[in-house]
Amino acid sequence: MGKNKAFAYLKKFWHEPPKGRYLNLKEITCLGCAALGISFISNLIQIYITISQLPLIYDMGRYGTLHATVICLIASVSAMIITPIYGSAVQRTKSKFGRYKPYILFLAPIVSLLGVFAVWVPNIVAENARIAYVYCICVPTLFLWNLWFNSWNMFPGVYSPNRQERIDIWAPIGLVIGFAPTIMNMLKDIFAGFWGDIVAARIFGVVSCVVGIICIMGLLKVKERVFVTETESGSEKLGIIKGIKMVCKNKPLMILTLALVLGSMKGTIDLIWNVVARVKYATNVQDAAKLFGTLSMVVGFAVTPNMILLPLMTRKLNNRTIMIIWQACNTGALFILGCIGFQRFQPGTTSAIIITALRFVSTFNAVGSLQPIMLSEIADYQQHKSGYRLEGFIQTMAYTVPLVVTQVLVIVPAVIQGKIGFNPNNYIIDSAEKIVLPQELVDIADRYANIALWISFVSGALMLICLLFYSLDKKKHAQIIEELKQESVNTEEIVSEQGTVSIIGSASDMDADIGDTDGGQIDIGDVSNAEQAPLEPAEESLDERDGDL
Repeated sequence: MGKNKAFAYLKKFWHEPPKGRYLNLKEITCLGCAALGISFISNLIQIYITISQLPLIYDMGRYGTLHATVICLIASVSAMIITPIYGSAVQRTKSKFGRYKPYILFLAPIVSLLGVFAVWVPNIVAENARIAYVYCICVPTLFLWNLWFNSWNMFPGVYSPNRQERIDIWAPIGLVIGFAPTIMNMLKDIFAGFWGDIVAARIFGVVSCVVGIICIMGLLKVKERVFVTETESGSEKLGIIKGIKMVCKNKPLMILTLALVLGSMKGTIDLIWNVVARVKYATNVQDAAKLFGTLSMVVGFAVTPNMILLPLMTRKLNNRTIMIIWQACNTGALFILGCIGFQRFQPGTTSAIIITALRFVSTFNAVGSLQPIMLSEIADYQQHKSGYRLEGFIQTMAYTVPLVVTQVLVIVPAVIQGKIGFNPNNYIIDSAEKIVLPQELVDIADRYANIALWISFVSGALMLICLLFYSLDKKKHAQIIEELKQESVNTEEIVSEQGTVSIIGSASDMDADIGDTDGGQIDIGDVSNAEQAPLEPAEESLDERDGDL
């Protein structure tokens, strides 16, 4: 096709979505911009306000890891208690901005400001005063971040009712979310090698939050599109206890939650990769940190291949199959690394390359993008089952409960660290002078890294087994969506927003070729065809189908 014709199609796509789709290119671009902002702010929290990093940047003394564990646990338990109340408020929200956007936009500057305060360590001499400051700042930061970031992860379920469109848009957004932190992490570790961890944290914090707040404003241009049932549109208020009972009957949600709980410790080794690097990547910690920063960019792009393949994979495979493939790669890499053992790696470039390669495979997935898609489908299922989407309550089960379990179980590694004498403070960089670690510290790091590696492997293997029982496939989801269209009170309004422009290679054309794992064919691309070819009513009720789910 000529350039002029391609430009004409692109111009149409900018203002109007493809046939059977809902988001035009302008809206997709704004959503990607907002995702970039979310990424910058969230990455700041996930890097520094953690069990492994808090003792380092605050010099919390001998019991620093224990204090950090308690801080994260308090925040997680608080979120678990408040999330149902928050979810109930979200369920009742009916603003001109939608249901979710007001909360995401309102909490963003608050979380950002708290994040800056958390990494901008004040010059407090007394250790007890520093610890008190950490509790006062980091507990509310982690608590609000949990609510805010989980709300964002539920957003795919409301910007389009089209399953494949959700995936086709969310997958490249996952690339955007992963790209910025990868670059920033690289610079952060390189800066740490020159100026130390504290200065690097301050620079990283301010830049991340300023850029994040600016970018997240793009969410204002993204519309929410949700089928509303008669139950939701009624005056009856949904109680917290009632909402919790409803989601507890959601079998796909319970199975996914259990899988996430079992896999809650698979990231144990991830908490100390920087220590492993400083011991194994070079003969001195400064050069090792710089090399780790560079190689971390390579590892950060481990999700890229699967992000690119995700829209194609979801056309041929169910979500469960994709998750199992990824999890098998992750646990396999950890198993190989565990069998080798860190004590066999000598400091130098060879060790850095081998460890980075296996670390790459251990993070080779796009679960961060696929899990929100799975939860959006679970919310559709919940709406069909009970009349309510209950996204806020689903957050509690799929995000907060596994997080609380993680914070409780992480006490085990903390106790092990104390038993074998592993202290992350011994590996911190506080000057530009090249430091060679004594062999005793190297041996202790090797010993704990091996333990953390096997904990991660066992947890990942248990998650893999549990995923085998998840059975909400795309064929069942397509049927649920069609029935929601017939039941909702705003179907005509939602359907009227579909595009009619035929764009070469449009996702609506590809949707017609979507095949389920049983070889059947379904079409979820063009909702406007629903009246011409209505779905045959199911012979069994949804409650009866629960037995299959």
